[in-house]
Amino acid sequence: MIDLNRVNYATGSKEILHDVSFSINTGDKVGLVGSNGAGKTTLLRLINGDLTPTSGEIIKTNEEIGILPQDMRDWLDHSVYEFIEEVTGVKDAREQFDEQCANLEHDSSERTLLLYADALEKYDKFEVASFDANLEKALKRADISSIDTGKEIGNFSGGQRTRIALAAVFASRYDVVLLDEPTNNLDDRGVVVLEKFIEGSNAAFLMVSHDRRFLRNATSRIIELMGGDQGMRQYGLGYDEYVEARERAKQATFNRYEQYEKEKKRLDRAARAARIKANSAGSNRSNSDNDKLTAHFRKEKAASGLASAASGMSSRLGQLEEPERPEEDVSLKFLFKEEAGKKLNLLSVSNLEIDYGNGHTIGPVSFSIRTGDKILLKGKNGSGKTSVIRGIMGDAPVSSGDVHASKQANVIYVDQNQTLPLPDDSALNNLRHLAPSLELHDAINLLIRFNLKKDIIQVTPGSELSGGERAKVLLAGIAANNVGLLILDEPTNNLDIPTIEALEHALKNYNGGVLIVSHDRDFVQNIGITNTISIPTR
Repeated sequence: MIDLNRVNYATGSKEILHDVSFSINTGDKVGLVGSNGAGKTTLLRLINGDLTPTSGEIIKTNEEIGILPQDMRDWLDHSVYEFIEEVTGVKDAREQFDEQCANLEHDSSERTLLLYADALEKYDKFEVASFDANLEKALKRADISSIDTGKEIGNFSGGQRTRIALAAVFASRYDVVLLDEPTNNLDDRGVVVLEKFIEGSNAAFLMVSHDRRFLRNATSRIIELMGGDQGMRQYGLGYDEYVEARERAKQATFNRYEQYEKEKKRLDRAARAARIKANSAGSNRSNSDNDKLTAHFRKEKAASGLASAASGMSSRLGQLEEPERPEEDVSLKFLFKEEAGKKLNLLSVSNLEIDYGNGHTIGPVSFSIRTGDKILLKGKNGSGKTSVIRGIMGDAPVSSGDVHASKQANVIYVDQNQTLPLPDDSALNNLRHLAPSLELHDAINLLIRFNLKKDIIQVTPGSELSGGERAKVLLAGIAANNVGLLILDEPTNNLDIPTIEALEHALKNYNGGVLIVSHDRDFVQNIGITNTISIPTR
């Protein structure tokens, strides 16, 4: 269906994809993983035809390919109907068919007949005549059958928009479906429904995802992009087998590099020792033994031999080929300094209600957080989890109830869009804004620990960073502060898997309080949730 042959892509002097080759065949369910900035979204856009490779080729047969957007911000002024009609290719198929029908009325040439036949085939393939009925089924499957499809997407909550995007997947009739982080913001039930749909579909799927359980359940093959000039690795295995294979490869890389370092040190020590002995042998001549020519000759020969040995070892040292460096694991630690043995009341929420008008009320919600608590705020898409958090932070209209945060809490809030405080400034300046006491070199080193590259750290404006890169800057800001209460709304959105695992470890060992919204099932399971608060449905 699709063959990628040594595909490269660069912007200016920056290489994003290098020597990428793989095939997608009928019914394949392929997971695409890699660190933030490795080029996953770029690869989807290349396959979809939105971008052109710098070199290499992407060979496609006549199958229809479609990319379904996860980010709805470009569609806020479109109605639900318009959005789904367009992203599923139905609108384009209808317009092509109408155009060719009109052409046939005044032109019956062979070329026009062929164009009409192609348009008719696409019209039938995309089930254009049945679109309204298919849309109704898709909305029901996405659990939003009651929404007004004539309303603009900007009028719906974030959770509802997620469900609308899910309905678009269900309504599509593409042969190859490209999905970019399809589980972002999607509740547990929605993810399970999506997994079952993918499993039962005859279409091929190429899916960028950081959701490990989704990858485990929905894919049968993993492709890992290494980023820059590092190319890619392909694993004809499921996700768990991929993890095991990757760990073995990682250990082998570490062993090779460790052996290289040992040999390098051995040759360096031996060369230095030989040079010292050669110098010593050459200088230990006795003036009183000038007439002992044989002894002198032996010393000169020994010195020459040692010098030659030193030179040979130095040459071998220079010829020693450095193997691939092992990846450095992301390390992350959050600190909260408190009096030993003393638990602090960090946050108290009592009967909080948020009224959005038209009889739509969220709540009431009541809970408290003390040091050591990890509270999961749970609810289906559209139930108002983000609204409750925004109400706590004073960013949403609270109709009743009380919120009290301790002055000792030092609250840090990370929203689900990973919004930076200085969107027009660099990652470095954003971090120093979040942590003013941080010295320049410490700030740079902290960002490097998150595997952010130099141009990302010091040059690229925050508005041009990917969601994962913005999230890393915000996590660095948390790590650089003494934080008593973390409020995190979908913190794993757009993060790469190694950083998610580092975040899990940091939260599990964090002694402050945490209020979190997350639909990442493995993540929630691994961080040690102490209590779950469900948003009442009305």
